[in-house]
Amino acid sequence: MTLFIYHEKRKVLDKEKTPTRNALVPLSLFILLIFFLFISLLYAPTPNSKELSSELEQHKPELLKLSEEFRAMKGYASRRWTPGFEGGIPDYAAIVQKQKEQLPIYRARLDSFDPSNWSVHCKIDYLLLRSEMDKLEWELYVLRQISRNPSFYIDQAIANVGRHLTGGRILGENPRLMPYSKERAQSILKALAETDNILAQGKNNLNEIVPELAEVALHHPGGAWPSPEWEKGQLKYIVENYRNWAEVTSHYFPSEEAKKLIPAAVQTGESLLEFGKWLEQNRNSRAGKFYIGKDIVDWYIRNVFLMPYNSDQLIFMAEMERVRAISFLQYEIYKNRNLPKIEPAKTVKEYLAWDEETVLKLRRWYLAQGKDLLTDQEYQPLIRSEESIYLPPFGMLAFPSSAKAGISRVLVAPADHWSARNSNYGWYTDPGVLQGHEYWPGHIYERNIHRHNLCPIRANHSDSGHSEGWCFYNEELLTALDFPFIRGPHSRELVYINMLQRAERILIGIPLLAGEITPEEAFRCFLECIPALGSGLGIRKEEAYMEVYKRVVWRGDDCFDAETGKLQLFKLLADRKIQLKDKFDLKEFHDQFMKFGQIPISLIRWEMLGLDDEAKTFWKRVRLSSILSPRIDSLLLLPK
Repeated sequence: MTLFIYHEKRKVLDKEKTPTRNALVPLSLFILLIFFLFISLLYAPTPNSKELSSELEQHKPELLKLSEEFRAMKGYASRRWTPGFEGGIPDYAAIVQKQKEQLPIYRARLDSFDPSNWSVHCKIDYLLLRSEMDKLEWELYVLRQISRNPSFYIDQAIANVGRHLTGGRILGENPRLMPYSKERAQSILKALAETDNILAQGKNNLNEIVPELAEVALHHPGGAWPSPEWEKGQLKYIVENYRNWAEVTSHYFPSEEAKKLIPAAVQTGESLLEFGKWLEQNRNSRAGKFYIGKDIVDWYIRNVFLMPYNSDQLIFMAEMERVRAISFLQYEIYKNRNLPKIEPAKTVKEYLAWDEETVLKLRRWYLAQGKDLLTDQEYQPLIRSEESIYLPPFGMLAFPSSAKAGISRVLVAPADHWSARNSNYGWYTDPGVLQGHEYWPGHIYERNIHRHNLCPIRANHSDSGHSEGWCFYNEELLTALDFPFIRGPHSRELVYINMLQRAERILIGIPLLAGEITPEEAFRCFLECIPALGSGLGIRKEEAYMEVYKRVVWRGDDCFDAETGKLQLFKLLADRKIQLKDKFDLKEFHDQFMKFGQIPISLIRWEMLGLDDEAKTFWKRVRLSSILSPRIDSLLLLPK
């Protein structure tokens, strides 16, 4: 079946985009229409109100009710569980058990609906909710964080404190200003004291420890990156790291709480250190598997990601992207052979000057003053970067003392951190290479848009294939349309190096998830497959470690969304261009893509193009239980 098999059969959207121009309207009717239009503009509700009313009318009330109740129940199921119940630290095992009991009930309610006569919009929302239920089932019976992953408990304990701090790469528009209030300081002290509760649950629940995930827990606790320079980020140095953090942070505490912070931090560090010793003693006595199996990977791609592919097809596409990335990289190297080399910034001040210029140039370039590629919105903030303090185990932190209205603040690594000097992604070499991916029009831009989606089901649905695909697409768009990188043409080489690294992520990640190679083999392969090329510095051990252990083994699914999502977006663009021919408008295409929400691109294809050739395959559902039942995992009592 070709990409355009429905082209001649489907004209619906063409008509929608090109209203009939030959219709004759009597003058009196025309005047009457103008009059009523004028009156409606005076007294009509805002467009948002009308659109919201229209969207809600499309949905069955019971579907909206089910989505709200299911998402409330799901709570802590995400791989990125965030502690912080008002009642204290949750009982993780009890929550998982409750989810296992309730998921079949919610699934039965969804299965009772007959969406065959629903609108396309509502059919898509039905599939979205079903994919969320399938993802929860996968998390409960395949990923099994609370019983397999020691990092879960260590990271939960650290994150329970970190959520009260001012830090992380994205500070946002309203970061907590210094000094900390008395209430905030007491919350931090309380979170430190809750560490023992979390770790005790780990000792009780970890009955199938994955040794490779135990290694991650010991080498990568919290936000600390392992490296020769940052060796002390490892768990064996956790007491010293907590003490160092507390000594810095206590200067921003009220005096009474400041006296308590360092002793509390040291005690917390000792609890984590003791957990690490327990882990080393027990990591091999109750060993679990690091991989999940090729059949489950294929099931996940189709039922959760709602991508019309299997893992073999993703590997084939990634191999094509790999050779294209290397070839286009070589073209760039050849074009730039007589230009002076570029290197990372030597100081944060130098980098921030490049960053300031890039953020202004990039946004202007996308808008009407430049290429006219995208629509901006009033609620999109200005974005400015600031230097962070890097303190293991929390990573990048900040201690801001002044407000900056309307500005989303982004932290960059300090100049002495390895990622500033050696990141293969080129952070300090040219901020334009990844700024469009991360900030505007990347993640900050698209997440703000999707939060404003008028459909309550879509406003609260996330799809990393859509999100990462859009952001990765914008990286390559800069090279295709000759964005003037402030560091010159050599910066274009870094775009293709990023493409190569993401292709290798699939080529290595899928065999790793299938159990065909070990994490150690995958780690060595990353180092060999991405050497120093052109302006690229070659992948560092720290980056390769994170790709393999934290991205693939830890998360279980985070290797194919960016590359495959970008290719799906290219396919969507190509088919839309053939549909509309010379009427195709790139800005309108981008705006429409955002309008439909952060949903799988195969479903946007159905809604935007009117083509269900991919979406219709998702109705032929395969239950996860049918894959797990013949295996040992059936002992986990997966409901039929």
